[in-house]
Amino acid sequence: MNSQLTLESARPLSRRKGKRGYLAAAFFIPALILAAAYFAFGVYPFGKESVLVLDLNAQYVYFFGALRRVLHGDASLIYSFSRALGGEFLGIFAYYLASPLSFIVALFPEDMILDALLLMFTVKCGLCSLTLAYYLDSHRIGTPQSRIVFGALYALCGYGTIYQHNTMWIDELIYLRIVSYGIEKLIKTGRFSTYVIAFSITLMSNYYI
Repeated sequence: MNSQLTLESARPLSRRKGKRGYLAAAFFIPALILAAAYFAFGVYPFGKESVLVLDLNAQYVYFFGALRRVLHGDASLIYSFSRALGGEFLGIFAYYLASPLSFIVALFPEDMILDALLLMFTVKCGLCSLTLAYYLDSHRIGTPQSRIVFGALYALCGYGTIYQHNTMWIDELIYLRIVSYGIEKLIKTGRFSTYVIAFSITLMSNYYI
C-alpha cells in the first residue's frame, strides 16, 4: 500500500519535470538555430557582417545606448540633451524601448551594445517559440516534439527574422499567444486575470504595433 502511494505521488512530479524539459527545448532550439544562422552568414561576432541595418543602424542602436545610460543613472528618462538641442525622451522610450527585454543592454559595457542586441534578438526568438509551444500544450494539440517544431517555425517565420531590425515589434509575437489564451480562458471560464495581465504587458511593450 505504501509503495503504491509513493508511486502515485511520484508520477505528477515526473510529469512536471518532463514538461519543464520540453518547454526548455522549445526555447533553446530556435534560439540556437538563429545563432547558427548568424554563424553561417558571418554575422558579428562570427564574422564581419552586422545586424545593424536600416532603422536599427540609423536610429535604434543610439536609442538603446541612451537607455543604457538611463539605467546606469547617467541620463534622464524624461528629457535628453543628446537629441540635437535637447528634447523629451519618454516618448522614444514608450515607442521603441519599453520592452522588458530592452533592459538587457544594462548588463553590457557601452562598447558591447551590439552584443547586447544579439542576445536580445536570440532571447526573443526563443520566447516566441516558447509561448506558442505553451499555447499548443494548454490545448493539448500535438505531441511535445511537434510543438517544438511548430514553435521553431513560428519564431523563425519571415516576419520574425526580417523584422529583427525593428526589434520592438517582435515582442508582439511573444505575447500574441498568451493574449489569445487569455481571451479563450475569459470566454470559457470567466477568469480575466491572464488576459488583463498579458494584454497590459503587450500595450506597455509597444502600443503602436
